[in-house]
Amino acid sequence: MLAASLLGGLMASGTAGAATPKDVCGWTSTPVGWIEVKYWDSSRCGATGGGMYNTKRITDTSGVAAGGTVSACTYSPVPSGFHITRYWSISDCNRSRATSDYHNRVGLVNLAGLPKGTTKTICGLFEVPTGWTVYSRSKSVDCQQYKYGYPSNDNTMTIRKS
Repeated sequence: MLAASLLGGLMASGTAGAATPKDVCGWTSTPVGWIEVKYWDSSRCGATGGGMYNTKRITDTSGVAAGGTVSACTYSPVPSGFHITRYWSISDCNRSRATSDYHNRVGLVNLAGLPKGTTKTICGLFEVPTGWTVYSRSKSVDCQQYKYGYPSNDNTMTIRKS
């Protein structure tokens, strides 16, 4: 099994399919369009007990419809067309055994393919998606990556599809 992990980075995880999660060794690249949803140690991916977990579960987002949502670990690549809508913490997204003052999970919305006139609220202020305009800006605890306190600056924007 270690040989299979080294060659393909894929461990047994059920039947293949677009929405079927796959367990891979942590050092493998997450494919474009996939998100990381859990981290842990597995002897199948080498030595365990180090600072960082050596295994991750990834999920394909190609089947998420326009306006649909998924959640991913904050270390996950964000697929094209998806934007962060909130932060929170969950033990599955601890990438290491160390504690952190930051939320480790994000909610993502797929903005690709939404009709003109649609409005959505997303986290951030500077990366306005192509084809969207800013309708308003505000503060939200949901969009604060740090776990404690209240945001001192605007950290969300409501956008409208142009």
